[in-house]
Amino acid sequence: MTILDDLLARRLYLGVTGLSRSGKTVFITSLIHTLLRADTAATISPLRNFDPFDDGRLIGAVLRHDANATIPEFPYAQAVKALTGEQPHWPEPTRGISRIRVDIRYRRTGDGLRSAAATRLGLTEGVLQLEIVDYPGEWLVDLPMLSQTFESWSDAMLTQARAGSRAALSGDWLTFMDARAPGDPHDEDWAEQAASLYTDYLRACADTGLRYLQPGRFLNPADLRGAAVLRFCPMPGLGGATPAAGSLHEAFRAKFRDYQDKVVRTFFRRHFAGLDRQIVLVDTLTALNEGREVFADMSAALSSALHSFRHGHNTPLSWLTGRRISKVLFAATKADHVIRGDRLHLENLTRRMLHVLDEDNAIKVAAGIDVAAVAAIRCTEDTRRADNGREILLGRRPGDDTDTPLEPGAIPLDFPPDWEAFRYRYWDFQPRPDPSWRHGGFPNIRMPEVLNYLIGEDMR
Repeated sequence: MTILDDLLARRLYLGVTGLSRSGKTVFITSLIHTLLRADTAATISPLRNFDPFDDGRLIGAVLRHDANATIPEFPYAQAVKALTGEQPHWPEPTRGISRIRVDIRYRRTGDGLRSAAATRLGLTEGVLQLEIVDYPGEWLVDLPMLSQTFESWSDAMLTQARAGSRAALSGDWLTFMDARAPGDPHDEDWAEQAASLYTDYLRACADTGLRYLQPGRFLNPADLRGAAVLRFCPMPGLGGATPAAGSLHEAFRAKFRDYQDKVVRTFFRRHFAGLDRQIVLVDTLTALNEGREVFADMSAALSSALHSFRHGHNTPLSWLTGRRISKVLFAATKADHVIRGDRLHLENLTRRMLHVLDEDNAIKVAAGIDVAAVAAIRCTEDTRRADNGREILLGRRPGDDTDTPLEPGAIPLDFPPDWEAFRYRYWDFQPRPDPSWRHGGFPNIRMPEVLNYLIGEDMR
């Protein structure tokens, strides 16, 4: 790349997040691998319907390993190896922040000021420097904590812990907390044990599929593992009284404020200061499969995320970073786990869920927010039953050596779903052993359209 090329290159920062098991690692791997393996001469390509590819303007892409010296690089090579080996399997999920950059070279269209100026200089080719910022969705759920006091947050978390299936999971932690009063003198060892029991409770919730879990760093501490800032948890209130100096309540409130300032604000200021686009991966199918409570809990977690990404000047991300993200895509993942006729229903169900949660219609009126049902790596085929012609899926379950015809059932059309009439079954399909994946990219559902939405206008 020449100096002039570099000066005229478009740098784009794409944030990718999703709550646990939404397929974030697979999504990023598929996006990068498919761009790197793009073959414009191929009749069948996983990039077909990506406009720069269809127009013959996509030249190629390369990884840039020198872009981030101090941030862990997304483990692309390891993930591809897991997916394309002799015994393919889903890659290990990333646990903390990571970044990776891919430079995409393309032929300019001459549209737009930047492209027109470059064309007049004889630069008919351009480069899009796509920087992907990968971070856990659990950290995103922390953003609403910034507008709460320790007391209001504690009340909400204690109410949540005593409701539904959480009541049985929170027993050890709540019993331990009942042994001392909030006004008792602070004891760091006791605080560490209380935080540990609270973390165990959050992990137990996560294991059952619940996703609205705060603080997110308790589940994914990354570089904060063992740090004193994580030694707090929700605590019963003092009935409006002022906490005594040196009390448990005062110490936990101080650590809560440290968590707000030194963890949540610091993370988002550092990593969102230049973010241009955001994709939030939503595992609607697993939540559906796990029932009413898990589905409602995931909806609540998404509701908290929605507030962060609303357009305007008074949202958490705008006042944290001084700017707003111009485009947000909520992607319902694993679209290959439903029959072909239900993929639009999956998208519409997710869209309706977001619209119901969006009480002041910010999504409906915002041009920069969209919803799509996608499969970053397609591991099923569409087929039909021989006896009645009904659509079913052909896929490989864990431990199987061959494909099995499976019928997942129907996606509900209403939000909230009619749980009494609900008949969907989630099958844990596995990636197939296909040598062509290593050299030709991954088969997918609607990844080209996702690329069009997120970066298409920047490759003109």
